[in-house]
Amino acid sequence: MSKQAKAAARVDWRRALPVLALWAFALLAYSNSFRAGLVFDNEEAILKDSRVQAATSENARLILTQDYRNSSSGLYRPLTTFSYLLNYAILGGGARPAGYHWVNFALHALNILLVYCLGLLLFQETGPAWALSAVWALHPVLTESVTNIVGRADLLAGFGMLAGLLCHAKSAAASGSRKVAWLAALMLAAGIGMFSKESAVVLVAAMAIYDFTSGRGRAPGPVDMPSVKKPGVAKSKRRSPAGTSPAPETREVSARHRRVLPYLAVAVPVAIFFYVRSRVFEGVAARPFPFTDNPLVGAGFWTARLTAVKVIGKYLWLLVWPRGLSCDYSYNQVPLFQWGVGDLVALAVCAAAAAAAILCYRRHKAVCFFITFFFAALAPTSNLVILIGSIMAERFLYLPSIGFAGCLVWAIYRRPRMAPAVLVLISAALAARTYARNIDWLDERSLWAGAAEVCPASYKTHLHLASAVISPQGEGMDRAIGEVNRSLAILDGLPDDRNVPQVYSLAGLIYLMQGELEAARGSGAESRQWDQKALDVLLAGERVDRAAAQQLRRDSQLRGIVISASGWYPLYLALGDAYLRLSDPRKAMEAFEYGRIIRPAPEFFEDMSAAWRAMGDPRQAAITLIEGLLVDKSYTRLGSELVELYRQTDPGSCALGDAGGTPSLNPACPLVHDQICTAFRNVKRLYVQMGQEPMAASTGRRAVSEAGCTALESSP
Repeated sequence: MSKQAKAAARVDWRRALPVLALWAFALLAYSNSFRAGLVFDNEEAILKDSRVQAATSENARLILTQDYRNSSSGLYRPLTTFSYLLNYAILGGGARPAGYHWVNFALHALNILLVYCLGLLLFQETGPAWALSAVWALHPVLTESVTNIVGRADLLAGFGMLAGLLCHAKSAAASGSRKVAWLAALMLAAGIGMFSKESAVVLVAAMAIYDFTSGRGRAPGPVDMPSVKKPGVAKSKRRSPAGTSPAPETREVSARHRRVLPYLAVAVPVAIFFYVRSRVFEGVAARPFPFTDNPLVGAGFWTARLTAVKVIGKYLWLLVWPRGLSCDYSYNQVPLFQWGVGDLVALAVCAAAAAAAILCYRRHKAVCFFITFFFAALAPTSNLVILIGSIMAERFLYLPSIGFAGCLVWAIYRRPRMAPAVLVLISAALAARTYARNIDWLDERSLWAGAAEVCPASYKTHLHLASAVISPQGEGMDRAIGEVNRSLAILDGLPDDRNVPQVYSLAGLIYLMQGELEAARGSGAESRQWDQKALDVLLAGERVDRAAAQQLRRDSQLRGIVISASGWYPLYLALGDAYLRLSDPRKAMEAFEYGRIIRPAPEFFEDMSAAWRAMGDPRQAAITLIEGLLVDKSYTRLGSELVELYRQTDPGSCALGDAGGTPSLNPACPLVHDQICTAFRNVKRLYVQMGQEPMAASTGRRAVSEAGCTALESSP
């Protein structure tokens, strides 16, 4: 290798050292995150979404044509879902969390590099740029996006925004084919961001802020060109010959066109995204945001916006002092704006930040950029412009915290001699807090215990903690009862149309479990009291659920959409069980039938069979078990119960065969065949009630092809 090549290699290596050091420090801070489980929303997004569990063309089609998590969330994030498919099926990670965490960290490391490049662009110095990326990368408020697997949407959207902004800056200084390449990269980055999370649309605002603070947003004035005189040549009014400089007004128009090109490049993927999203949700019932997730949906316009400003003040305090962090801030952790001291302080801080951005525009353009960027990046989730599904969440700070880190670094570098030492101490403290925060994400119990401590007024923290502390052996019941009672107390007094059924459903289930424990101890009176208490709270939950379903039907009808039934189906499972425990099988059957229309979970068929047996009708009990097998053949427990039912009620019939000494169902038996056809007919009717006509038609065809029920295909 020549001396020049060796010198170039040394230079490149020295340039890479700061980034490698950043990655090493970040890996150290997040080293314990790879042991975290599938907590929070991860189970729903990965384990309960069959689309990510096999790399097939059908799953790819479903990901592109259905909403995020396939749960009527109203969100469209196909690239995020594809990334889960990559982990689960292609990389073979399955349900093992470590692989997901490594991908999350890799995306965060890539974003650390982009933030470092952004710092070089704005500060024009290596030291402040390195400090910016270090403070941002190690800040513990980012753990909800990095350690929490479903935070991947923020990581991908952050990549799209940061990469797009850097491509925009590069394109401004390029020309010819290089400019075209940067614009193409900008378009690609914008597409990655938008199809990962909707908030990536903030890229447009970030580009405008960069142009404004860097001076590229102002139209240049006329350029005075020096006149050139040649001896013997008179002035002429003719046009300049080819190859000479164009007129000033021509250059101005050309410059304007060049400034518009990046925005047109971004507009293409943004327009495609919103078009595809509109097609995906066309004809889909829009579920309103629960009041308990975001109380601003029930507040007046100005109260909601002032409360949103108050939340921004809370965000800023978390960035300054991230001691208490929580994964949830539901009702009633953040009360509405009341003109109290804390509310006014938050208002004053936001106003001061806006004033500082204006004052810094001429002398400290980087500070102006960072302050404006903070508010712009937070705007899509701030509830200032539009109301979203959450009043506050730390994951919303993944990008805005860059603005905070930039202002902090600039302020510290006002004393350049002390700056390195101060920033090292701050970075070390942030890394230590991040390491400690990751411990909370290890399992559901530690996560929600920490959340309940930090946010004791949130109903959801106590609700999830109550569920997390119960062991399969029934241990932890006293604490579970205490936590669910706290959750109920927070919701007490809310009208039904602003309440949520989930807490009542879990409370009823916990009370029923306690009743079973009392019955096992031989305390019949105590057991019945707990069963009655469960029934009372479940009936309250039913009123709440019916009110929400009625509101959804009204809203859907206004959009020309007809829905059959909606609600929280586990509530009706628990309600039916409560009626069964209190010896009222007919009421239990009503609850099961309503819940089954919402979602035909196999547990409904199992419990309905028990209700039929309690009413003395084993034939209907058997038919119901067969219905469950037709709906979900993977729930094999129904088959075992069906065999046991036939063995008890028809021991001498042909219903059961003998395969290798083990009793098994005999479909050729006229009794069994008749009940199978009846079950097919009932399942077809169920799908019609649910509004799933294609499934009803498919069930009719299956009845003919699989069981020979020739009269069923044309039956209603």
